[in-house]
Amino acid sequence: MSSGFAYFGELIAFGTTLSWSICIFPFTEAARRSGPNTVNHFRLVLAVFFLTLITIFFLPVSFLQLFTSPLPQHWLWFGLSGIVGLALGDYFSFTSYAILGPRIGSIFSTLAPTSALLSAYFLVGERINFIGIFGILVTIGGVIWMTLSKKEKSKMKDHGHGKIERGILFGVLAAICQGVGVVLANKGFTYKQNNFDLPFFQATWIRMVSATVLIYAITISRGQLNQLLQPVFTNKNNGNIYTLLGTIFGPVIGVSFSMYAISLLHNKPSVAQTIFSLVPIFALPLSYIIYKEKILLKSVLGALIAIAGVVILIWRGEILVMF
Repeated sequence: MSSGFAYFGELIAFGTTLSWSICIFPFTEAARRSGPNTVNHFRLVLAVFFLTLITIFFLPVSFLQLFTSPLPQHWLWFGLSGIVGLALGDYFSFTSYAILGPRIGSIFSTLAPTSALLSAYFLVGERINFIGIFGILVTIGGVIWMTLSKKEKSKMKDHGHGKIERGILFGVLAAICQGVGVVLANKGFTYKQNNFDLPFFQATWIRMVSATVLIYAITISRGQLNQLLQPVFTNKNNGNIYTLLGTIFGPVIGVSFSMYAISLLHNKPSVAQTIFSLVPIFALPLSYIIYKEKILLKSVLGALIAIAGVVILIWRGEILVMF
């Protein structure tokens, strides 16, 4: 599926960012009520259930064809992408959000484009000119300035879910995993059979299934499954509804859109990841609406700088021709 619109892939990437920005708020509540590891396990099961129904209905394929129609290379690369980006990356994200809050926790997603750019250089041969690199740096600088000024850091509170240093470390690890996960998914889209492209819904499904199988295999082998899912069975602090909402906007809508964007932005995963990293920009007004957090003028200026960086990155070729 494609569109004649020249920047349709970038537009879908912005839709992904909006959906992810919405999902971090219910996931933050869920992680604080049920625990980040419990949320990570439960939302993967929910995501696989919803994506199985959606994929079978929209493609359409049989349940057996979900497993047999992809190439082995699809299972390899999308599976690795799911393990790195979803099983590991989202666990780090949920922990960081629970400790630091959704707005501050989301700042670390700005490090993901660098991770994507470095891994894309080796995995898919992505090349980007100096203007594109400048655009990435401008975006990262704008968001960091927006969220980590002295006034912002003074408002960083200990929410009682772990040390702030641990939240920062896990935020960085989440960004690294997200960037690498996007590039691994891009690698999966390079494989075709008889000019048949794997549908992005099915690519999302493979990522979810792979992440779910691995994380549950580890948990079961450690004998921790019952203990880990107990908050789900008891609906601890009414956390299940928040996990459900986060799953709909995150793994179902957001991740599906991200796979679509990556498939459209062929061999340009760092561009997609830079747009995805604008989550803190979208989270800014949402934080004001949901948590009544004040928006500083410096935050608005930082947001404008970050958006300018994305514009530079997207139109880097046209800008280079001008000079």
